[in-house]
Amino acid sequence: MVKQVELDWSKGVKIENSFFPEDKLGRVKYATFLTKLLEVQGFDKARSKADQKRNYVLNLNAEWGAGKTYFLKRWAEDIKEYYPVVYVDAWKKDYSDDPLMTVVSSIIGQLREQAGKDKDSIEFKVPRKLIGLLKAAAPGIGRGLFKRYVGIDPVEVMNSDNANEQIGTIKGEGGEDLLDKNGKPIDMSFAASEAVKYLIDEHDAKSAAIESLKVSVFEWVSAVVGLKNKKLPAFIFIDELDRCRPSYAVEMLETIKHIFDIDGVVFVIATDTEQLQHAVKAVYGEGFDAKIYLSRFFNSRYSLKAPNLESFLEVHCDTSKLSGHYLRDLKVEVLPFNEDAKITLRNISIMLDAFRVSARTAIQIADRVVATISNMPRGSKIDILMLTALLCIKEKDHNLFDEIVAGQFERVVQSGDSQKTIYLSEYLKTYIRESSHVRQIEMIFDPQDLVPSLRFYSNQPPVANPYRSGCYQFSLLEYLQQIFSDHFGSSGKSRSLIISIGGSRRSPDREQTPLEKLSKTLIEEYKKHQYDSSSLMLGEPALLWVKFFYIKNKFNAIDIDKYKDFVELASPLDWMGKDELPEMGDTNI
Repeated sequence: MVKQVELDWSKGVKIENSFFPEDKLGRVKYATFLTKLLEVQGFDKARSKADQKRNYVLNLNAEWGAGKTYFLKRWAEDIKEYYPVVYVDAWKKDYSDDPLMTVVSSIIGQLREQAGKDKDSIEFKVPRKLIGLLKAAAPGIGRGLFKRYVGIDPVEVMNSDNANEQIGTIKGEGGEDLLDKNGKPIDMSFAASEAVKYLIDEHDAKSAAIESLKVSVFEWVSAVVGLKNKKLPAFIFIDELDRCRPSYAVEMLETIKHIFDIDGVVFVIATDTEQLQHAVKAVYGEGFDAKIYLSRFFNSRYSLKAPNLESFLEVHCDTSKLSGHYLRDLKVEVLPFNEDAKITLRNISIMLDAFRVSARTAIQIADRVVATISNMPRGSKIDILMLTALLCIKEKDHNLFDEIVAGQFERVVQSGDSQKTIYLSEYLKTYIRESSHVRQIEMIFDPQDLVPSLRFYSNQPPVANPYRSGCYQFSLLEYLQQIFSDHFGSSGKSRSLIISIGGSRRSPDREQTPLEKLSKTLIEEYKKHQYDSSSLMLGEPALLWVKFFYIKNKFNAIDIDKYKDFVELASPLDWMGKDELPEMGDTNI
């Protein structure tokens, strides 16, 4: 009895010498759903006997980073227990000039292996008529055979000056008669008749070869089903088609559509459909309707969504270098500090999302952040959010980056009938993704470790710090407006945070230092929210503690040029890994 399909991706597996870890995004449910869908489409006993087996082609569509390869390889590997399965990496095979032979050789080799047979097995014999479908050899063979048996070179006929004439002999370029194999002038009417006959015969032979191939493929599938107690349909997975040469990608599609419409076989073709449309246009012209063209090849399309950025980065980046343990060993202090590297990575992903960077760019920037931290001298300090924001801006707009690190950002904009000057603080509100305005950055720490008591004035006794340990959350937008913009002197204010936090310099009013001012405000916020402890860790109180941390631990002392150097040094580092790493796929559905 054939077993019911059960897929479990809760553990990592090794597939063809590559390790595929556990499914961190819960995608196994999609593989299970598609397996059941395609099984019914390819074979259903509930249909009439003549209609039980059908051919079906599914386009698994996903943009870069959505984990197509991970998804496809784990899916293909797991269902081998239940169905005949073939997996073809089209990109690895596009050195070949013949997509048909690529697929046929993969089908033969993999099904034979699944059946436990050797290459001489009679169940997996190759039909002789297959030679008629050899794309690379056919043109040369065709011309050679035609000349051998008809005595005429069809290319010479087509290239001759008067080859359009219906009667008469054919002349060469010098006006001389072209001769057949018996030395007689070639009669054009005879040549045309023989050429047409040859082409018809060749077409008929190819049609017969295609039908023979279809029969053979199903025989190979049936051998696996019978020998290993598996069930129909057979699954053939075609991966990485959008990465192939445009001509190869188009020919592969046409091969599958016109030759492999075999009942009892389903195809799953993984593509970034937008990129594949570019490939089609490269072959047929920019004005060609590639979307309609591709729709003719597929019965349906199933789209994998782009990944959750945090999960995506967790897989692709070396998060160990963001952990509290690693940073302490390195003696590098970061802001906002979190013992758990995952929280730091979540903060970075919120910043990346706010600046709308692509999945590939997100990896690059996260790698640059990690590389910068790893290479900092012992005893250094860095604001990770500030570095990430600058790397995003540098990637998206070099001119804006130059203005910011020069501390000279300002814009004159039209406001009704007049103009007004806006500064970085206001500009960033419209520059970043609107949905990110309320996203919360987290910092888990104990304020009493930072400062046991708070002092309002130097000539007064301090008060005990009433704030407790916990997760302090503040909005990304408030951080960008009140800390990031102030640091680069582009807030429209008198650099209130930067100039006044130099340490010894005091504000002229009431002789308070910046930390004393913050201490007073923190106590005022505490009194307002003391009966709602959760409010003491959100919004304004949390951001006040970030500012306190920022000043007390001298993050304000990091020169603007230092950040510029960090960015300029790290920006040339480009992630050149495979499009989809095995960890995510090789990234959310």
